[in-house]
Amino acid sequence: MGVVTVSRQYGAGGLRVAPALAERLDYRFVDREVIEQAAARLGVDPEVARDRDERAPALVEQIGMALAHGTPEFGMADVRLDDRELAEAIRAVSESLANAGGYVILGRGAQAALHGRADACHFHLVGLLGDRARRVAKSQGLTEDEARALCKRRDAERAGYVRRFYGVDIEDRLLYDCVLNTSGLGLEGAIETALAACRTKLGA
Repeated sequence: MGVVTVSRQYGAGGLRVAPALAERLDYRFVDREVIEQAAARLGVDPEVARDRDERAPALVEQIGMALAHGTPEFGMADVRLDDRELAEAIRAVSESLANAGGYVILGRGAQAALHGRADACHFHLVGLLGDRARRVAKSQGLTEDEARALCKRRDAERAGYVRRFYGVDIEDRLLYDCVLNTSGLGLEGAIETALAACRTKLGA
C-alpha cells in the first residue's frame, strides 16, 4: 500500500475529493487527525495546535513567542507552542502514516514532507477564484466578496506554511504527480483522474 497527499487551494474541493478518493482506494482519510497526533507527540492541547494549523506566524506573533520564551517569569512560556516543533511533529506524523501505508492525507505540507517517495502519490487541487468563492460562500453563508477574501487569505497562509517549514513553493507543479483543475474537471472528474493516477503509480 502507498500513501496519497492532497494539497488544495481554498474552496477547490479538498474536503469532497480527498475523502471520496480514500473511500474508492479503501484507504483511510486523515485531516485534523494529523494535527491532533502531532499535538499528542508534543504533549500540548490539540486546540492550541489547531490554532496554528497550516499557517506560519506573522512577524508580530514571532516576536511575541520569542519574548514569551525568553521571559518565563511572565508565566507565558508554558502556554506558547513553538511553530517549528509543531511542524516537525506534523512531518513525523506524516512519515509514520506513509510508512504504515493506506492513507490519504489532506494538507499539512505532506506533499513536501513525503516528496520523492516512490510509494507516495501527490495531488494539488486548483480552481478559478470565482468558482472557489461561490463554493465557499454557499457552504459558509458568506457573500461572494467575503468568500473571495477568505480564499485569498487561506491560500496565502498555506503557501506561507509550506514555504517557511519546507522551503518550497506550494504551487510548484513538480511537487505533484497531478494538478487537478476542479473548475474544468468538476469534483467527480478530479476524483476519477486522481484514482487513475493512483492505480498507475501505486497499483492501488
